[in-house]
Amino acid sequence: MKLLRLALCGVLGLPPMTASAETFDRCTKTETGQIIAAFERAERLALTATTAIGPNPTFNRWFGPHTKKSGEAVRANLKAMVKALRSDRMTAACKNIGQGLCADDTFAFVELATPLTVNLCPNFFTMDTMKQLTPESALFGNGTRAGTIIHEVSHFTEVSGTEDICYSREECAAMAVTHPEDTLINADSYQYFVEDVTFFGLHGANGTNND
Repeated sequence: MKLLRLALCGVLGLPPMTASAETFDRCTKTETGQIIAAFERAERLALTATTAIGPNPTFNRWFGPHTKKSGEAVRANLKAMVKALRSDRMTAACKNIGQGLCADDTFAFVELATPLTVNLCPNFFTMDTMKQLTPESALFGNGTRAGTIIHEVSHFTEVSGTEDICYSREECAAMAVTHPEDTLINADSYQYFVEDVTFFGLHGANGTNND
């Protein structure tokens, strides 16, 4: 698997793999270990997803019918996420409820004034890892830790500059049908795409579990 990732880096013109989240702010030893695992998994999800861009059910579900333009946009954004996740500037900050934007129902957030710093709320550490996903939780749950990292990193202006146009799987799938152009700048669309490609494969929930 490592050799495949190295080969993909060469094909995609990405920088060599380095440790993710170089700085940890107010995180316990246990949290730091979980964050490192989530960042490393997020990088692998994004890298794998770059190979799944094309006219397939999973791409179409989250970005609408594949076109040359949409494919190039998604690939460029995923490559930017991989590059950011490998940056030694990445910082993970652990926040308590009430700090910053950390509300009772918030998993993580970023502030554009502090580039490449991902703020993680207590709820983040209750989320599934990719290995803990089941078909039911993959379809109806809140996503994974690694997917959440993808979502948040994509927001930074120097990465992909995504927005939160839709939040739930149901709403984002519907947007891919009615307004596919909006999915290209929507953070959850990227999160669901990278999670589904890894868990379900190119054919989505009706296909084979590849994880």
